[in-house]
Amino acid sequence: MKNFFFFFFFFFFFFFFFSFYFYIIDFNLMVEFYVYPFGVNFFSLIFFFDWLGLLFVSLIFLISGSVLFYSIGYMWGDSSFVRFFFLVVLFIFSMVMLIFCPNLFCMILGWDGLGLVSFCLVIFYQNFISLYSGLVTFFFNRLGDAFLIIGIVFMVNLGSWHYLMYLDLNLIDNLLFYIYFMVFMCSLTKSAQFPFSCWLPVAMAAPTPVSSLVHSSTLVTSGIYLLIRFNYILNDLFSYFLFFISLLTIFVSGLSACVEYDLKKIIAFSTLSQLGLMMFSLSLGLVKLSFIHLLIHALFKSLLFLCSGFYIFNVGGTQDIRYMGSFSNCFPFISSLFMIGLLSLCGFPFFCGFYSKDFIIEMVILINLGIFKMVFFFFGVGLTMIYSFRLIYYIFFGSGNYFVLMKFSLNFYMKYSIIFLGVLSIIFGSFIFWMIEDLFIFIIDDSLKNFSLLMFFFFFFFFFFFFFFFFFFFFFFVYDLVFVFTNYFYYFFGSMFFMNFFFISFFSNMVFGLVKYFFYIEKGWLEYSVFFGLKYILVSFMNSFFDSFSYNYFLMMFLGIFFSFIFLFMFIF
Repeated sequence: MKNFFFFFFFFFFFFFFFSFYFYIIDFNLMVEFYVYPFGVNFFSLIFFFDWLGLLFVSLIFLISGSVLFYSIGYMWGDSSFVRFFFLVVLFIFSMVMLIFCPNLFCMILGWDGLGLVSFCLVIFYQNFISLYSGLVTFFFNRLGDAFLIIGIVFMVNLGSWHYLMYLDLNLIDNLLFYIYFMVFMCSLTKSAQFPFSCWLPVAMAAPTPVSSLVHSSTLVTSGIYLLIRFNYILNDLFSYFLFFISLLTIFVSGLSACVEYDLKKIIAFSTLSQLGLMMFSLSLGLVKLSFIHLLIHALFKSLLFLCSGFYIFNVGGTQDIRYMGSFSNCFPFISSLFMIGLLSLCGFPFFCGFYSKDFIIEMVILINLGIFKMVFFFFGVGLTMIYSFRLIYYIFFGSGNYFVLMKFSLNFYMKYSIIFLGVLSIIFGSFIFWMIEDLFIFIIDDSLKNFSLLMFFFFFFFFFFFFFFFFFFFFFFVYDLVFVFTNYFYYFFGSMFFMNFFFISFFSNMVFGLVKYFFYIEKGWLEYSVFFGLKYILVSFMNSFFDSFSYNYFLMMFLGIFFSFIFLFMFIF
């Protein structure tokens, strides 16, 4: 299995080279295999290769190879490692099917494959918490799959499931509007946008390599990739709706990350915030910037998850950041890579995250959305700096009171699997912007170019002011009031505005409760009458019919001759 890293590494360079080759010569390749006709429709398997899909697949192979090489050290000695390996390979296959198939009927294979394999990966640790998290993840993924299946059913009336054939059709048509609405809704559920955001933090019960691959760069970005392919459907109505949905996602996830103590959930909330930023870019028509930020985010977010898994591995399995501290002294190499990922997340010049986030912020300034929307957007983006420096404070400058729990082991596979991700988290942003010439935008002067850096330092000092002034000064003067207020404060923002209660505790329980009542009332009548009942009745009738004639040869001969004459009469006349 060690050689599989080099296998994925080779495919990374292969697809990466051809992606830029296709971009330079402006070439697309479509391969179609006809399978069979389906009424007025025809079913065919199509693979569409362009620079956008090839570049996305190349990074998926890079991250997958790094994760599998990392898993050799992280899950060494686990009896289910072979099962984990094959599940990851199935997940990669489903993602490749989703990216390269422009046929919605074939795309549902990859789309459903992502949901089913992610469910198996979330419940990899066989305990109650993993099962609960897996059911919540499965429920929300099935909700998105239902929207996509309804859209596929609507497309039967158009004569084909190839969505590339409908680029020039009018959106005013009611049928196309319903199809695009279903695709739009299934993208929101898969990418965990508000109000479907609560399943992603819950899914952190999966192993850390799964979170690095599934919940940062592939599964949650599949909805954004689908909207990028369907970017022509984003008319004024859909863009207006997506604008407010993404803005709420950025704001709510940022506030939740500021009060969370679980390391993996903090990174999951940051993933939600960046997904909201990509959707926000799509709502403004910045399709290429959204895609480039998707690629850059996949790199440094996978790096953050793998480094956090290294910390969790060395603290006895706990994920609470209050039990961590002084890791910059214990693990300077891993801490340096973790710091690179955090600075890229914040958009610090000149890391890879700076290029995409800086251009998105500049375009938002140029569009001039209005004072209220601008303040809401910049505060939501600025929350990234607050929870990032909060994470730095606890992990690097904490007291480290639980040193007795630490192993202080520097695993070879875990260490060297993330080096390439760390290097790309520095140089990939500038490289991709130099290669794709359409992204050169030299409009804003130097004073506004430095705005992102000024915002970085502003929220840095705001964090320290907020942390020390609020939690220390008021703590000594109005202890009871602050104690009660902070409890409600943490619960309200930590539950994403009570979204966990409504969608998980209330909505999910209501749905599963209805299924339970249906099971109690139905008592197997539907199953008996539809499948087993008809089968039992038919078999019993045929047995009794032939048993009655088993010894009456004359009657059987008479019936045979009678039906032979009937068939002969029908054939002649």
